[in-house]
Amino acid sequence: MPDHKLPSDTFCILPWIHLSTRPDGSMRVCCTANASSVGATNDKEHGGRVGIIKTEDGRPANLNISDLESSWNNTYYRSVRKMMMAGEKPASCLKCYKEEAAGHRSKRQWETEYWINNGVDIDQLLAETYEDGSTTSKIQYIDIRMGTKCQLACVMCSPHDSSNWVKEWNKLYPQIENKTLKDTMVWQDKGKEFGASYNWHKDNPVFWEQLYKHVPFMRQLYFAGGESTVIEEHYEILDKVIEMGYAGQMEVRYNSNCIELPDRLLEQWKHFKKVRMHYSVDSVGAMNDYIRYPSEWEHTVKQFHRLDNDTSNNVEVTVACAVNALNIYYIPDFLKWKLQQNFHKINMWPFGAGGINYHFVYWPPHLNVKVLPREFLDKTEAKYEEFIEWWKENWELGVPVWHKGKVDYKKWEEASYGIKRLRGMLNFARQEDWTRRLPEFREYITKLDAQRGTDFRATFPEMGYLLDE
Repeated sequence: MPDHKLPSDTFCILPWIHLSTRPDGSMRVCCTANASSVGATNDKEHGGRVGIIKTEDGRPANLNISDLESSWNNTYYRSVRKMMMAGEKPASCLKCYKEEAAGHRSKRQWETEYWINNGVDIDQLLAETYEDGSTTSKIQYIDIRMGTKCQLACVMCSPHDSSNWVKEWNKLYPQIENKTLKDTMVWQDKGKEFGASYNWHKDNPVFWEQLYKHVPFMRQLYFAGGESTVIEEHYEILDKVIEMGYAGQMEVRYNSNCIELPDRLLEQWKHFKKVRMHYSVDSVGAMNDYIRYPSEWEHTVKQFHRLDNDTSNNVEVTVACAVNALNIYYIPDFLKWKLQQNFHKINMWPFGAGGINYHFVYWPPHLNVKVLPREFLDKTEAKYEEFIEWWKENWELGVPVWHKGKVDYKKWEEASYGIKRLRGMLNFARQEDWTRRLPEFREYITKLDAQRGTDFRATFPEMGYLLDE
């Protein structure tokens, strides 16, 4: 965390500067405070929708029927701010606190540090906050997810986030027998609960009025899935910000599959202060194609080179690896591949210590790394330690020429997102035992393979035995 004195040990800057949306128009504190989570953030005790901002009557504050400004200081948001100032842990934020307890650097930590280092004054934010948790501070950073249109149906996704999952879900869901798995995979009212709609961005002119009213104060626009590069309104937002004259003070950030990177987009990016592209790739070769079905590795590699060679100097590219039960064992293979590509822009130091950036998959719970048995995690740890020795010998592969001489081995070794991150992921996997979900894992993978014509055992040979009861 930053050297700046924070008001409490549980404080996160995001509830004072940020608001996040879901593809169905729901709003939340951030993308980690996710109502599709599991455990304490989605159990019956907490109502199953913790993380979603609610109105005074307890219903989700959804952009189909609500607006940005009234949600910014509603009861839910005020409560989160009050708890953080008092050193308490809001239920919607337990993911971050659990990751930190495992030695894993959380979104709360890196976002707070990032924004303080980029000039956001904590003291000023607190001075603008009243005793009841309301604030006069402006929304400076917004996460916009406009519907579910997407070309992929990733193994850890669902129709909640990808239109390409709809036909998959319609076939798969009726076949599911395990009750817990059935409950996990439910798509209630096909995403239309509480007035929700995946077309909220087409039907709410008040949202657009308020968004553009906040643009003069905005410092970052964040686009995620669905897949923003195939959603026309995403391009319209960029054009409008450029037209208004504020692009030069604003960052644009993405989590994207990058299947489509049209020249039009690369031209728009040139106008902005910075573009931070988190390229969603989870493994190498057939393993990535299986996880991010039906992607094609040859095209994935082509887009790596397009991002590395064809983007302007204001574009920063990192690999956003979604760590899950299928790929955690193979992370060293992906890391070694990346380090040996001689990229000059992608995830170079200090990002991921020159390796890869990671975030955990929490939903679906049967693909969370905690489902893996201890003996498999022991094998994974042995593989990590062997790789770490190789990385130590080749640590400079991820340090670009402009950092040569500025980064020594000790600084690299101590980096939060390097070796420490790898070991922290294993600590997190061991933190709780979810092996009771292995029957769900087996049924899900087996039936999805039968439906898609994929072959888990052939693609992940070291893991094939996990399908055996």
